[in-house]
Amino acid sequence: MSDDEKKLSEEEQMAIAIEWYIAMWDEAIARGVKDDAMGMIALSATTNKLVKVFGVEGAAALLERTINNVKSGQFDDVEDEASNVPN
Repeated sequence: MSDDEKKLSEEEQMAIAIEWYIAMWDEAIARGVKDDAMGMIALSATTNKLVKVFGVEGAAALLERTINNVKSGQFDDVEDEASNVPN
């Protein structure tokens, strides 16, 4: 990890990650991957990484919180993917 990477604030890290994630998603769609396939792959890959980073219990807690956020309507009015910052 370079010194520049270590100096990024949490806000900067989130902004960069979201920017790259949306670009990756858009590129896959442009190449013919359907949104539902991207969604399933993203969910599977994300879950795998969460378990590796936070362990089974930590990942389960994050996923449960996300489920609760979806059920409570937190994402109902999302107009722009960039405004969807993880909780």
